Amino acid sequence: MLWIRHDEDAKNMKWVLGFLLVLFIMAMAFLQFAAAAAIIFVVAAVSLQLIYLRQAGKKLVFQNERLRKRVLYEGESSWQLVFHNEGLPIWGGHLKIWFHHTVEPIGRQNVSFGDVIELDLPFTIGHKQTIEIEVPLTGNRRGISRITKMEVLIPHPFGEASITLEYQPRILHEQLVFPKLQKYSFGYTPSPQKPGQFNLKHSLFDDAFQPIGTRDYVSTDQFNQIHWKASVRMQNYQTKIFSQVANESMLFALNVSAHYGTIHDLEERIEELASYVENCFSAGIPYAVAVNVRSAGKMPYLYLSTGLGQKQRQQALELLSIISKNNATLPYSTMLGHLDIHTELPYTTYLLTDKPKEALRFITKWSMQTELTILPNRQERELA
Repeated sequence: MLWIRHDEDAKNMKWVLGFLLVLFIMAMAFLQFAAAAAIIFVVAAVSLQLIYLRQAGKKLVFQNERLRKRVLYEGESSWQLVFHNEGLPIWGGHLKIWFHHTVEPIGRQNVSFGDVIELDLPFTIGHKQTIEIEVPLTGNRRGISRITKMEVLIPHPFGEASITLEYQPRILHEQLVFPKLQKYSFGYTPSPQKPGQFNLKHSLFDDAFQPIGTRDYVSTDQFNQIHWKASVRMQNYQTKIFSQVANESMLFALNVSAHYGTIHDLEERIEELASYVENCFSAGIPYAVAVNVRSAGKMPYLYLSTGLGQKQRQQALELLSIISKNNATLPYSTMLGHLDIHTELPYTTYLLTDKPKEALRFITKWSMQTELTILPNRQERELA
């Protein structure tokens, strides 16, 4: 059963109907035919009302398709609720939904209960009709918003009685709000000693897929680097010149663990890391992200492998959006130890942690393998 019916008014109407039948019998016994006719009219109206309340909404279908919308902070989105009705029409009804306050409705009055927003919407649908109710939203804070509860209030068209339909399955619509992008200073230095994709004038590595010109051949050049067409045209051996490239990949390792919970400035640290991700996306720098929040899978923590581009940016922001203060964490040193064994360190590594002493062993070791930078919180940086 998709809808749970709450019909307390229908139960009261049954008692009223029974009382009217008793009055009808008494009126017939005393030959009060006018009163009996009036009672029969009321009995017919109550019976029709009871039948309507019993049948209305039985063939109402909500299209509960899995849908996740991604919203930037203070960006706009919407709930799109589609209903189809094969049963009796519903006039003057109300649709009530409850969802997390990560998003807020635009231009509608709502009631807030802690972290949950209650919204009341008009609801009318005819027989064999499909309607779509769109609720405009704005991203209010980082996180995931789901519709936790949905009810349809169906009033009787010619009376005070009503029934309430409560949708039982889990609603699969979600709104994912990305972190707020702050402006944090950010710098990087590519490595001329590792191959990569960053163009650099003085590097040990060439990109064979990016020839940029030719020069005169010298004896130390490789034979497969000769540009034959240019050599014929110049009547002299010409060697291809390629773009010199360097490694510039980065790793951001964020520590959100504090005692038995998460750090007090969780939102600020996530916004800081999100701004670094945005800077890497704008500059075309490949990067990886690791956060010591427990996760199932190959990596026992949240981890995004090295990549770049729009897809990498979206995956990184999604990873940061789902982090909650209620998540289970693991020690920062445990995550760094797993990274040390199972991954190859990039040229640049940023450790975002308020407690560098917990990672002192890896700081000493990694300092000889990568350009290591430790980023405490903003307050400690200002004091320093």
